[in-house]
Amino acid sequence: MTAKKNSLFVILIFILFVSCAGRPSEQEDLSFLDYTPTSPYLESDYPLEPVSGKTAFNYFADEEIAAGWNLGNTLDAHNNGISGETFWGNPRINQELMDGVKAAGFDIIRIPITWMGHFGTVPDFRIDPSHLERVGEVIEMAHNAGLKVVINMHHDSSTTNTGDIGWLSIRQAARNQEQFNRITSQYVRLWEQIAIYFKNYGDWLIFEGLNELHDGNWGGGGDVGQYIVLAKWSQLFVDIVRQTGGNNTDRFLVVTSYCNDRRQLLSSGYMMPNDISEGKLIVSFHSYDPYAFGIEGSRSAWGTAADKQQVENDFAPLKGRFTDKEIQVILGECGAVLQLYPDNPDKETEARNSRREYMQHIFGTAKENGIVPFYWDNGSISGGGEKFGLLNRTNGQPNSNPDSEALIKLMINAVR
Repeated sequence: MTAKKNSLFVILIFILFVSCAGRPSEQEDLSFLDYTPTSPYLESDYPLEPVSGKTAFNYFADEEIAAGWNLGNTLDAHNNGISGETFWGNPRINQELMDGVKAAGFDIIRIPITWMGHFGTVPDFRIDPSHLERVGEVIEMAHNAGLKVVINMHHDSSTTNTGDIGWLSIRQAARNQEQFNRITSQYVRLWEQIAIYFKNYGDWLIFEGLNELHDGNWGGGGDVGQYIVLAKWSQLFVDIVRQTGGNNTDRFLVVTSYCNDRRQLLSSGYMMPNDISEGKLIVSFHSYDPYAFGIEGSRSAWGTAADKQQVENDFAPLKGRFTDKEIQVILGECGAVLQLYPDNPDKETEARNSRREYMQHIFGTAKENGIVPFYWDNGSISGGGEKFGLLNRTNGQPNSNPDSEALIKLMINAVR
């Protein structure tokens, strides 16, 4: 979900400090990252593919990439510090699911991946080959279906107000140099391995460096030190991928703001990383606003003129800041939970109608502003948790929720 707006004071301080110290510079001591693995990192035997040579903006336009879908709560699921594909109730991924995503009208799939529990300790932090191989299998299923693919580092950064669930803690990294060096070394080593393993894959495979990085305080939005850490990690992500060679020299890379928040992305203090390959970076934000309707499910009605205008007000500045400069923007996660009211059929009807109107408007407004929206599907359509599921994870067809097929069609038609 999306972080709440920061105070003006924090944003102003952020602008001052990050503009001066956000990126690693030639003067900054990064010698702690100098390391040669004890043995070469694993490379896939996937054959080297040709790449387009296009900018991300032109590639998305020429390939007609208009609608995305998230394979949520699967490869990103985790329990007790270990990720597992079926830990959160979804079945193992199969080709039928990927074919169904494509048949539904989606052009690109975001595959969230949590890596914790599948790599070793210092100094190599070597990723378990079976985990890399499984990720490769899933990526290739999506490619076989005709989908473009985004992979990332997802719940490794999961944090709550009371503590860190994942190892990629921006809160710890911002405390002192020792913590920063320790976590940064791990982050760089893992992305180096991921990039090396997939270096031969074509530019249909896109890397996303971070997901919703924050300190657990969704409402507070972090502090200056955390913004600086994020800027450094974003730069290191780009640098380490480029240094691995192969198709990674020109691979499209997704960069994010603090907590993937639109307002952070639009702040004057936000800076995209430097990149030796011009036009290859994509910026991403997430939105489930308004929270009471999109995530919490405590508000059943949406669709007034003011509601729709707010979406337009939120998205339009991104066009001026990025799209008009031919920088590709994606709405990496969006959606609205299914609300069920078995004892109040009128309220449930209102919620279902509002959900359809909301998703159609989100996708349509994104399209108007040159933004590619990705629906967040976690596979869930029942129980007490967040119900975002639209596609059956076994056969790839719209699930048993009577709204799912209609909702998918509304979203896809809104961007065509």
